[in-house]
Amino acid sequence: MFSKKTLLAVAFTSFITMQINAQQLENWNIKGIDSTISNKIDVSKNSFINTNSMNPLLAKLYKIKHFSQENAVFVHIGDSHIQADLETSVIRTELQSYFGNAGRGLVFPYQVAKTNAPYDIISSSKSSWKNNRVARVDTLISCGVSAFGIASQGIHPEFNLDLRSINGVRNSFDKVKLFMGGAISELAFEYNDNQTENICYDVAPNYAEFNLKSATSGFKLTFPTTDTIQFFGASLEKKETSGIIYHSIGANGAKYSDYNKTSRFWQQLKNLNADCYIISLGTNEAQDPNLKAEAFLDDVNIMITKIRMISPNACILLTTPPVSYFKKMSPNKSLEVITDALLQFSNDNNVVCWDLFNVSRGLEGAKVWKSTQLLRSDLVHFSREGYVLQGTLFADAFAKVWNKFMLKN
Repeated sequence: MFSKKTLLAVAFTSFITMQINAQQLENWNIKGIDSTISNKIDVSKNSFINTNSMNPLLAKLYKIKHFSQENAVFVHIGDSHIQADLETSVIRTELQSYFGNAGRGLVFPYQVAKTNAPYDIISSSKSSWKNNRVARVDTLISCGVSAFGIASQGIHPEFNLDLRSINGVRNSFDKVKLFMGGAISELAFEYNDNQTENICYDVAPNYAEFNLKSATSGFKLTFPTTDTIQFFGASLEKKETSGIIYHSIGANGAKYSDYNKTSRFWQQLKNLNADCYIISLGTNEAQDPNLKAEAFLDDVNIMITKIRMISPNACILLTTPPVSYFKKMSPNKSLEVITDALLQFSNDNNVVCWDLFNVSRGLEGAKVWKSTQLLRSDLVHFSREGYVLQGTLFADAFAKVWNKFMLKN
């Protein structure tokens, strides 16, 4: 017969064994990086640096994965590489597959604004709208949290927005956050063919949040007014689902300085309540062959300061820009200046960094990406396969940090 002490020892050993097995099962591995692409990248460099500041984010993700009903909110800010949402859709899918899908996040009626849209967003309107994005000089139409803005040009403006299925899966939402402007006294939010949220306001709102009666994958938004209405984006979320909300914010031609000067962007950004900001800019700054690191870092520092003012506890992660050519002639040497500056800034300011430029083998790698047609004909943007590879590499680097965190803790 076993003694009580022996039984307790066996029970404790079993508990420890289960914990070890649980941690082994916890290991997060990203598929899609194999030997067939080894000549295009330097896998040994595919890691985040200065990751200590990620610990609060990782601790929250642990709670979400195991017992908490919270959401972790990521905001990825960038240029045309990000507007298309090819890279970020891979990252979003990987994170949400592992930690839970709490919603599609920020969307914008790109087609209504006459610009390219992520694959899963379809929008249309019978109304007339003018548009703007952060990289334009136009100041008559302001830009908001999505880096875009549209302004109505007629009475009772409206537009439709739907989420398209990807690989047979269509995202849904039952919570909406709207970012708007103008003399709004009423709006009608129609969804699922026969359901409508009619909302009246005593004071014109810049931001509105409401829950839907049922889940949907699209909506029609109408403003019954003769006044000019501005619209800046909507966050589509799941109100009782824990997991990841991954907002992707990108605009063609955008630079750090463009975002820095756009006051409405910063006013609205705080409403996303981000836990982590990822900044992927630098490609457009690199079109200046005389770029100086000091001037570039002034703009970087302004953005980081603004982020810390609105989200003092959020993790900040900088990514160096991907490889590209200068005027189709030769690999862009200004990218080396930007990469070195961002790495130094990361070290000096306790900011996480992912060095995509050197993971892609730098200037020599640009030639490889060109020869394998991962770069498009403009030699700045990438094929779908190129963006998918970048998103997979980012997710893999994130998974490495997570696995190390789990092993250590």
